[in-house]
Amino acid sequence: MRQDPPSIARGSGVAPPRRPGLPGAGGAAAAGDDERPGSRDLAEPGECTHTSPPPLRGREAQTRLIGRALDRARNARRATQGWIGGPGGIGKSRLLLEAERMAAARGFTVVRLRSDEFSPVGSPGSLLEALSEPSAPDAPREGRGDEQQVRIGWSGLLRNHPRQAPLLISCDEGRLAAALPALPARLRDHPLVWLATRRTEYEPGGAAHPAYDPPDVLELPLGPLAEEAVAQMFADCLGGTPDLELRTLLGLAQGNPRRLVAVIHQLRDQGDVRVQDNIARVVTRAAAGASSGPVPAWLRGLLAERLATLSPQTRLLMEVATVLGPSCLPEDIAEMLGEPVGALLPRFREAITAGLVRRDTETVTFRHDLMRQALVDDMPGVVRGAMHRQALGMLIERGRSPASVATHLIHGAHRGDPTIASLLCRAAEESVLHTPGTAAELALRGLELVRPVVDEAHEPLTVVAVEACVRSGRLPPAVVLAEEALTRTAGPETTARLRYWLSTALLLLGRTSGSLAIAEALVADPDSPAQLRRRAELNRLSAWSVRDGPQGTRHARRALREVGERDRDGEPDIRAGITTSLAVMRWRAGHLDEALALCRKAVELADGGSVVEWHTDPRPIQAAILAHVGRFGEAETTLGPVPRSVGFVADAVPGLVRARVALADGRLDDARREAAAGLAVAERSGARVLMPAAWMVLATVARHRGETADVGDYAGRLRDALPDDRGRVYTAAAAWFEAQSAVAGGDPPGVERAVEELWANEAGRRGLAIEEPDFAPWLVRLLLARGDRARAVVVGEAAERLAHLSPGLPVVRAAAEHARGLLTGDAEALEAAAGSHRDAWARASAAEDLGALLVNANRARAVRTLEGALALYRQVGAEGDAARVRRRLRAIGVRRRHWTHADQPGTGWASLTHTERTVAEHVLQGLTNRQVAGRMFLSPHTVAFHLRQIFRKLGVHSRLELARFARDVGPGPGAGDG
Repeated sequence: MRQDPPSIARGSGVAPPRRPGLPGAGGAAAAGDDERPGSRDLAEPGECTHTSPPPLRGREAQTRLIGRALDRARNARRATQGWIGGPGGIGKSRLLLEAERMAAARGFTVVRLRSDEFSPVGSPGSLLEALSEPSAPDAPREGRGDEQQVRIGWSGLLRNHPRQAPLLISCDEGRLAAALPALPARLRDHPLVWLATRRTEYEPGGAAHPAYDPPDVLELPLGPLAEEAVAQMFADCLGGTPDLELRTLLGLAQGNPRRLVAVIHQLRDQGDVRVQDNIARVVTRAAAGASSGPVPAWLRGLLAERLATLSPQTRLLMEVATVLGPSCLPEDIAEMLGEPVGALLPRFREAITAGLVRRDTETVTFRHDLMRQALVDDMPGVVRGAMHRQALGMLIERGRSPASVATHLIHGAHRGDPTIASLLCRAAEESVLHTPGTAAELALRGLELVRPVVDEAHEPLTVVAVEACVRSGRLPPAVVLAEEALTRTAGPETTARLRYWLSTALLLLGRTSGSLAIAEALVADPDSPAQLRRRAELNRLSAWSVRDGPQGTRHARRALREVGERDRDGEPDIRAGITTSLAVMRWRAGHLDEALALCRKAVELADGGSVVEWHTDPRPIQAAILAHVGRFGEAETTLGPVPRSVGFVADAVPGLVRARVALADGRLDDARREAAAGLAVAERSGARVLMPAAWMVLATVARHRGETADVGDYAGRLRDALPDDRGRVYTAAAAWFEAQSAVAGGDPPGVERAVEELWANEAGRRGLAIEEPDFAPWLVRLLLARGDRARAVVVGEAAERLAHLSPGLPVVRAAAEHARGLLTGDAEALEAAAGSHRDAWARASAAEDLGALLVNANRARAVRTLEGALALYRQVGAEGDAARVRRRLRAIGVRRRHWTHADQPGTGWASLTHTERTVAEHVLQGLTNRQVAGRMFLSPHTVAFHLRQIFRKLGVHSRLELARFARDVGPGPGAGDG
């Protein structure tokens, strides 16, 4: 069988090597780095986003040595034999590829040896002879034919290769490279570099070492990549620097490039990492309130490889440590294993060396809790439960409190233990205030183990389970448990506690009528504890404050009188709560000055005692009112920590207030991020009472950005989130946003429907004018454009009355002047409004209205005013409004380069809106429309609409074409906030 000559590349190139790993994975090994049967390249066809080899990371010292050897061969005509050594996957092939590239760049001829180019019986020794003693073309062919053919092939190579030209001979096949002898002395004066890879276990024969001339031998052992090189390699692939948490997890690969490439593949394909502000973070953690998140497949694979290197004794030690918790004492592990601590020292060292536990702590602490969770999930449930029971008995004997051993109680509890239910109940009661999520798990686990009729522990477990579920944001199960328990006979205190927490859960769920009825029944029950009746009074007032009408105000004033009659100086928490509820009611009635004064009084009362529940703390309420009236600095200062009595609400409320502050201040990205975070908490818990404020912020952000489809979508989601008794203000808000979407989309019937709904909801219009300073001017402008001046006058008069009720608040006066300026064509009123509005978008809107009014009367002033409006719109990111102002300017003959330059192009990445860019980024991560909708709080239908727009603007027709476009053109400007 004929054998081809060795592969040769001259001058500027090299023979195509086996393809390296994932793009950007500079240290990745090619398939040639692992001679195991069935091994393959890690990168798949079509994945490469680079036309040149990716950067080589972490091998700078080795490349410098290779460069010196190449220069020595070329300049000093001295040959070098080099070996790149290391275990499989360490990057030997990738370094050899870099050496070939470096040699080609220096003018070397590059020859690569492959096993299929030599006879199986041909010896490497004869190859070296052929290199130094080329045969004549007519030399007799002796020996076996295949070997002779090889000799002729090499003879032809060296006969045609000038002696002065430098030559690199490389070999990337371990079986062949291992058999290569030392470089003969007769070749040392040739400009030759001989470079081969070999596994760590391939060591040259002992007899060969003495023949080596040290300057002629280049040893290049490869060790694990340094942490910084791993981070660079990750950034080359996914475009972001891994944060500390992700670096810790990547450390399980122990610097092995092949493992890292495989991990990065999975991270990219499964969407387990999000890059924001050039920082990559793991996003596979479970929602807040869950005990742990799912362990991703890539981490399981890494951990399995690490565990496979451990001894069985060390693996057992790690499994015991997982049961004891994220951090435990060595002596606890020793006691569980029945061995002295000293005997475990080698195992601890092995676990530290494997990168599983930290070496800088006095306890046995896992480097990351996901590592521990993966071990827990891999352990058989029956064994895990038994180990938890063993740990529970050990710790209880030491006098530990039930709450401190909650994990062992939850996972080790079983029906056969007569004391377990009481232990679970005690642990839940001890945990409910500070860790309500743990308390809920304890109590619910206890209820699984007891029988409702027979076991005495059932009733106290039910009470604490209901309270813990409400506090931790598990509202639907709390309602089910409480309603079922109230159908059974119970003592007065148990019934009162169940009623109180049921009332609170219904209030948070937006079922204010049901909450009000339960609270009133508790207040009216003389057998209930007095403290619970007073707390129920706060729930009742909170329910009234959500509803429209004057009844709540009467109830709040009467409650304040009753508290004063009981004890004028006592119960500061109850007095603070009642005063806060009254402040909300006065705010919604339009008496904003009075509402702020009541909030200040409530804060003073709260400073004198503990506030009972989340909805009675006046600070976030005061901050919200201050934000609505444009006092942003005061709002930020006022917003302090919310009581943790209902913990998930404490996570959501401050963020929603900050979202409102950011929105009015023109920081749209901040507003959207805070609102989305608060909305995520509300949706996980089902707390519909928190949702409308979040949807309104999201809808307003979309309106400012000109995302018409999103505005309509958010309006629909706002309607779905309304409380069961349909708060009229939020109903009006939904109609308002639908009207705006219809106006922008050119839908006259939609505008007509929305306006008629707004007009039929007088209380909602009034409340919306109180909360949204730009609502009244917007409605006046729309009604005038529709020729409905009579209704426009009614809206303007309502704005004037509202300003009269709160004369000390400029923002309310600005809205009234804005409406009056539109109605009467009063330029001074519009100018005053533009200067008084605290909301950045409202200021721009007033300036635009003023500019439009002045076009015919004072063109120069109109141009200046419109330019100011344009700058304000741009400042807050309202590109749709900015485009409208540019059209106004062009209509009066004003054309400036910086205006037209800012026009959004019609195609390409730059043509995408903010939402479209965000959708595209999520789609490029492999998310489905439904997954994108969940992350962006949009409907799948709206995501599909945006995807069609993206395809049209980019000239693509499928997700695959979109991925190719992104690969070829590069990422678009402006990363979405996800």
